[in-house]
Amino acid sequence: MNPTARRTRSAGYTMLELMLVMGIVGVLSMVGVSQVRTQNSGAVRGLMDEVEGALTNAHQAAAATGRDVAIVTWGSWDAASLVMAHGDAGITDHDIKVAAADMLSGSLHSVDLGTAAATLAVPFRFLAGDRAQASARIVKVSSNQWTNVMQTCTTGTNININDVAPFVGSGGIMHGLVTDDNLLFPEADHRVLVSGSSRRFISTFIIPIVGTTSSGSALPGGPMGLIVVLQNGAAIYKFYNPGIRDGDGQWRRI
Repeated sequence: MNPTARRTRSAGYTMLELMLVMGIVGVLSMVGVSQVRTQNSGAVRGLMDEVEGALTNAHQAAAATGRDVAIVTWGSWDAASLVMAHGDAGITDHDIKVAAADMLSGSLHSVDLGTAAATLAVPFRFLAGDRAQASARIVKVSSNQWTNVMQTCTTGTNININDVAPFVGSGGIMHGLVTDDNLLFPEADHRVLVSGSSRRFISTFIIPIVGTTSSGSALPGGPMGLIVVLQNGAAIYKFYNPGIRDGDGQWRRI
């Protein structure tokens, strides 16, 4: 090899090489952003499926035993202490919580529940290592997360769920339901019942969900979800909005 050519080669990268490296970095960045967006959107769907499964678990317990089952929730998402447990409606909330704590710790029940223990389970709780919960969270309607996700971003604004059927207008069967008064997880002790005889939920409740960043903040125009259960109904309704950032910002039932 020509010594002059060797010295020139060792002096630095050629323009072609630099352009190639910049192109690769740009492609990798685009792929990374796309994966984050996909993960964020998929997490909302995943968390909705987790909660639906937990509610179905309680509903099946009531149907199988013919006894009223109480769904009890407590704790908060921010404190990483959110829990949903269910048990025989004849058991107090306190005893369900104590028995649930025993189950989670793997110890024997410290309270004697007798035959009522047959319907006891902890089908949902906050899990730090859960893939869906790492990029989505259950929120309050009045929370900063729900407010932020409804803010305008560069591509527009998510459609307000109260502006679409069946939530819109006084004739909508879900009109006026999207309020904190109807939360299943109000960040305080809460109880709803599933009838063992009719196999129906005895009260109305909602569960709002938003996609979040790793810090737990919802981005304007990001994905959203809402689970609704109606009083004296057996169905679990799921509504999903992919967000205007990466989708159409429209709500649809799934």
